[in-house]
Parts: sequence; C-alpha cells; structure tokens
Amino acid sequence: MYRERQKYMGTLAFMEKSDKNSTGRSDVGQLDGKVRRLNQGLSSVYETTRLLTGPMELQQVLEIVVKTVAEALGLDAAGLRLLDEETGQLILKATYGLSEAYKNKGPVTAGESELNQRALHGEPIIVEDMTSHSHFTKYHEEIVREGVVGSLSIGLMYRDKGIGILRLYSKRPRRFSQSDISLAQTVAAQSAAAIVNARLYREALEGERMARQLRLAGEVQRHLIPGKTPNVPGVDMAGLYVPCYEVGGDFYDFIVLPDDRLVLVIGDVMGKGVAASLAMASLRSSLRAYAEQIDCVGDLAGRVNRMFCRDVKLGEFATLFCGSLNVNNGKFAYCNCGHEPPVLICKQQVTDLSEGGMVLGISSQNQFKAQHIVLEKDDMLVMYTDGLADAVNFQRESFGRKRIVEAALASTDMPAEQAAKNILWLMRKFTGLTKRFDDTAIVVLRKL
Repeated sequence: MYRERQKYMGTLAFMEKSDKNSTGRSDVGQLDGKVRRLNQGLSSVYETTRLLTGPMELQQVLEIVVKTVAEALGLDAAGLRLLDEETGQLILKATYGLSEAYKNKGPVTAGESELNQRALHGEPIIVEDMTSHSHFTKYHEEIVREGVVGSLSIGLMYRDKGIGILRLYSKRPRRFSQSDISLAQTVAAQSAAAIVNARLYREALEGERMARQLRLAGEVQRHLIPGKTPNVPGVDMAGLYVPCYEVGGDFYDFIVLPDDRLVLVIGDVMGKGVAASLAMASLRSSLRAYAEQIDCVGDLAGRVNRMFCRDVKLGEFATLFCGSLNVNNGKFAYCNCGHEPPVLICKQQVTDLSEGGMVLGISSQNQFKAQHIVLEKDDMLVMYTDGLADAVNFQRESFGRKRIVEAALASTDMPAEQAAKNILWLMRKFTGLTKRFDDTAIVVLRKL
C-alpha cells in the first residue's frame, strides 16, 4: 500500500515538473489546482487503504471504494466487475452513480471485446465517447439512456493476473490525465489485493467449517461400526475398520437374532466423503430393520436393494455380502451382491463365496439368490472390502486377492481378532509407507 501511494505521488510530482519546464514558470492558479488534486488523491488513497484493511465486510468496502475514487476524479459513476474464470463473465460487484436499469442491462464477458482483454492484462483503457465506440455497440441504447460518455477502465491486477475491471464513467467527454490513471491504478491494486485476501479468508473459514462437519460425521459413522463384537456361543469373530478419510462408505455389522441366528454383513457404498457415509448409514439401518423380519438372505438382499434404489441417485450403487449363520448346527446361508468374495478356509482348502446377485442400487427388479453351506469346526471365514485388495506398494503393485488368501492361510491358527490384525499387518508390510486411497474393513469368523 505504501509503495502504491509513493508511486502516485511520484507521478504527480513528475507532471508538475514537466509543466514548469514547458512554460518556464508555474502559474499560481495552476499550482493551487495541482496541490488540491494531489491532496484529494492522497486522501482517497489513504481512505481506500483504511477501508480495505479495516473490519468492514468486503462488499460494503467495495461500494465505498468505487464512490471514493469516482468523487476524487470528479466523475459521475463507477462500476467494479470481477472475473468468473469458469464462465468468463465479468460480474458486477459494486457500483456508484449507476441506475438499476443500467446495472441490470445484461451479461458482460471478458472475451467479448479486445478492450476487456487489454484491461485484464493491465493496460489502462480510455474511451472519450462510448456512444460512438465499437466496443459498446452491444448495449448502445442503454449507454445513451444512462447518459454516460467518457470512460476509464483499469484492470484489477493481482500478481500480474487480471481478476476484474474498475470502470469509471463521465457524462461528458473527458480527457483522463496521467494522474487520473495513476490514482485509479493505485485504488485498483489495493482493491485487487483485498479481494484476493477476502477470498482466501472465506475459503479458509469454509474449509474449517467443512472440517468440523467431517469430524462430526466421522464420529457418527464410527458409532455405526460395532464398537465391540457381540459374544455369541459357538463362534469367535472380530471386525476391524480402518478409515482412509474422516468418513467413507465401508461398513460391517453383526446382527444377533433371537432364533439362534447370527447375521453378518459387510458392504461398500460407491464414493467417499459425506455422501457415501449417509448412503452407508441408510443401507445399514434398512439391513437391521429387515433382518428380524426376513429369514432368507436372498429375500433380505432384494428388499434392501429396492429401498436403496429409492434412496440413491441414478448411477450410485453399493456392494454387499450378507450371511446368516445358525450357531447351533453351523448352517450358513449367504448372498453376495457384487462384493469382494469372502475367503472360506476349511482344512486349508479355500472357497470363494461369490454367488448371489448384482450390486445394489442398479435396478429394483434385480433378483438375489441365497447359497447354502455348512461351517465345520475350525473353519475360518474372512470378509473384507476392496481397500484391502487395492492397497498398493511403491512399485504400484496391488496387494490383491492372492496375497489376501496367503495372509488368511497364515492366520488360521490364530483367534479371530488376532487373525484380522495379522492380515492387516501383512498388507501394511507389503505397502510400506505408500498413501492409502480407500477405507478398509475386515471381518473374521471362526467356528468353534
């Protein structure tokens, strides 16, 4: 700000010296006029600096700024437009002396004229008569009706990049002096810096607000994941959830029913963030609500799919594995809805549980079929989400299903919780310090 004021003072001093050299003397009246203009200009720069660094709202400040610079130059009106980089429009943000009809005359774009482009590159643009200039033919009638004639356009430059245009209007032909241009450029430079700083501050506040919301959503989601495994006679089971972000779409659940049935579910809602977390919460709630009413896991998956299709937007989907275990006789019915096939290890033999149906959310007419097996003593079932399989090392190799099976086989003699932790540890040993890009959920069940 100080450098801009010094630059403005230097420009006026140079002009005064030039006038003296050209005439050989300085007329007292002319000198008094120059001093008054200098004082008025410096006063405007000072006032602008005070406003732009003060506690006022930026919009209110910009309205005062355009009024201050217009009055300092003895002009009738002014407008400040900011560039929308996505659309290329110059959006009117602050005005002085312009009628509502003129302010609402229509869109102005950066690319519609060479003058706008030149102004956005830092060149001051002087038009002595707007009513006859080719640049202003688009809104010629509005300009004539408004009664504006001369104009000075100054680009709002920030780090050599144009972010908007300050346009000053006179209702009579006007020859803008170098001091006029210098004052307008000084105010424009101050305004550009204040606008960028305000945007950064607003983005920081928005980021902080979003971070708080994500933390709260993350806490809610973690409450939806079982905090501890229910104690069910005849089985040893455990679950682990490792989030990649504050919130995500992975989940698992244990639903203990009064008829000696244990329902195991693990799923993954497409996407990340709050949207996936909300869809996951809806899916989990419907599973818990329908599990007590529907015995067949195929019918359960169908009912949940119809609900999910109603609740999500077109193109959103979820994968789900749902299993129902009779803890007394070991009968296990399952339905895999497009999920990563769980690994069933029976006497060191590996079986993929992949049958069932399509992913949820594609069509409410999809059919789902339950498959039936029997879990024997010491059988181990490993369910997981794709964050485990898709984890990569520094060579961009994924952990993959083959390594998951090997990790599961290496963990068969461990309790369920230790086995889940061992599989996760082997994955982390493989990936090292590479960044993870997806949540990971693991559920291990052993038949006792």
